Amino acid sequence: GPQDNSTAIGIEYRRGIARYLEWTVGYIDEGDNTAINRKGITTQLWPKRSFFDDRLTLGVGLGVYLAVDKRRNPESDIGNDAFIAGLITVTGSYYFSRRFLIRTSLSRTITDYNRDTDVILAGLGYRF
Repeated sequence: GPQDNSTAIGIEYRRGIARYLEWTVGYIDEGDNTAINRKGITTQLWPKRSFFDDRLTLGVGLGVYLAVDKRRNPESDIGNDAFIAGLITVTGSYYFSRRFLIRTSLSRTITDYNRDTDVILAGLGYRF
């Protein structure tokens, strides 16, 4: 329900490791709501494809999410709220200049405690 929604934020570092493959490491804070209060580190491998002279890219990320969820074991104050989840993401980016891009991503976290989530992120990127 609506009480299960929250605002997520994230940051990631993305690196090309082959022509059609990228690697990322990032941080996601999924927010605080009645179901979860979760944040953590992500890492994924991304098969990707570029179009329109490399201005548009589409990719699928597969990886892990090393997270802490303060609502996972509410009866425990410390220790049992960290876990590893699976992470599947689809993303698209558009370079509107040589260095700057916009990106949107939809991630699905896969947990072992009935708290799978969908996380939508959109933002700006910079190519070094």
